[in-house]
Amino acid sequence: MNPTTIIANIHPKLRNQVAKQLSKITGITYSSPLTGRFDFAIELKAADRKQVYELVNKVRSLEGVTSTRTYTPYEGFANGKNIKATDSLALVLLHVNEQVNAEKVLKSIERVPQVRSAYVVPGEFDVLATVYGKNDEDVLSQVSKIDDVDGVWDSETLFAYMPQWQ
Repeated sequence: MNPTTIIANIHPKLRNQVAKQLSKITGITYSSPLTGRFDFAIELKAADRKQVYELVNKVRSLEGVTSTRTYTPYEGFANGKNIKATDSLALVLLHVNEQVNAEKVLKSIERVPQVRSAYVVPGEFDVLATVYGKNDEDVLSQVSKIDDVDGVWDSETLFAYMPQWQ
């Protein structure tokens, strides 16, 4: 099963407390504060839908979590073999042009070297991709390659700072 991603908003005074609580939850690949309109990204390593449901409810019940959006992918790929815990990381939320389907966009994104993963997701966005690099500039150079993919008409990049890999 492809990993589910939770994007959460957190009460500003409780961000550190939420980060500590997330680090204690088994079943999380990484959690990280984000730049932009969302506060945290949490990737789950749950293997089945029941585990995903339980973990999402655990995250939602944490004191300080004010809202969540859950993205369970339909299809996609993971290719983060060379990622290091010290690398910069960004989530790229994509809208795909109606004339080009999301699967074609995924195939093009898969050719971008530092894309850790990309998945077709239901909801507000069509594709959620994770990009890594040795620093923020390196990540931005990869994001610009994704923005140039035929069929991508809009994107939003959320930098993950200090990702905690578990």
